[in-house]
Amino acid sequence: MKINFLLPLSRVPTGGPKVVYEYANKMANDGIEVTIIYPVILRFDKATSASIFSKIRMWKKVITKKLKHTYSARAWFNLHPYIREKLVPQLAEKYIPDADITFATAWETAEWLNTYAAKKGKKIYLIQHYEDWNATKAEVDETWKMPLQKIVIARWLQDYATSLGQPSDIVNNGLDFSAYFIETPIEERNSFQIIMLHHVFSWKGSADGLKAIRIAKEKNPAIQLILFGVAKRPAEIPSWIEYHQNPSNLKELYNRAAIFISPSWGEGWALPPAEAMQCGCAAILTDIGGHRDYGTPDKDLILVTPQNPEAMARAINELIDNNSRRIQIAMSGNNTIREFTWERAYTKLKQYL
Repeated sequence: MKINFLLPLSRVPTGGPKVVYEYANKMANDGIEVTIIYPVILRFDKATSASIFSKIRMWKKVITKKLKHTYSARAWFNLHPYIREKLVPQLAEKYIPDADITFATAWETAEWLNTYAAKKGKKIYLIQHYEDWNATKAEVDETWKMPLQKIVIARWLQDYATSLGQPSDIVNNGLDFSAYFIETPIEERNSFQIIMLHHVFSWKGSADGLKAIRIAKEKNPAIQLILFGVAKRPAEIPSWIEYHQNPSNLKELYNRAAIFISPSWGEGWALPPAEAMQCGCAAILTDIGGHRDYGTPDKDLILVTPQNPEAMARAINELIDNNSRRIQIAMSGNNTIREFTWERAYTKLKQYL
């Protein structure tokens, strides 16, 4: 079997591509011929209306990236050696290998997939989020309504597909339990140690999270915050906050912390909260679709209103002031999150295929 993935270029570790690479590795282990195709120009409208000068620049970028090999995910992900990565100027059909199945993995790639002939295989749209941060609602919805088979990763995404009259199948993400697990016993952790992902996108809610910490710290001055992210340390972060750029020791950071917070306004099915729960953190998350699948509220995790730093600060202080409650949430959440194995996810995907 031959399978293609159409994937936007990503030179830094991010959750969406990581999920694709996990599936690609498992397919390669099963003897499936996998090709991951990255376009220099992603959007259909920009590529098809490009001037001759734009096309020259596009090919220059292709040649430069190929010579420097700067497009490969192997810089940050242990990709199976048999997987082929292909850099193309755009996702026009002539650049796409014939296959049994081709996956779109973002709304822009779905636009291209919808134009392909049957020789590119069955057309499947892997939907990991509602991607309206770089498109209008109309543009995103149009791709959801295209005649592509749809796989979604969370219940809220399936609910939205249903509201558009579109059938879909749900395959929850898997988690790597060999990479993330408890090393420091939950009951022995310092409740004042909190960890959070910092992101440059405003909808990730980092500003809300920092405000929540400042509010909580007024009551509990001993609070310490560990931040990690892809970007360099932002200038606005106070010196008392610990910051790690692209940490290679993320498991150790999770195990140092007692509480993980995610103030995001919207997620597909976010990986960092789940990874933190794997490592024994009590999770305080915003009440959004991308967080609700992790477990039962007030048992496995705590959910608070998005864009409400005060509510998150109260939840933080409640767990700090009630250590037995913090331990109970962390243990129950760790037990529930163990259900989300890659073996279960890949088995379900194979059955679907």
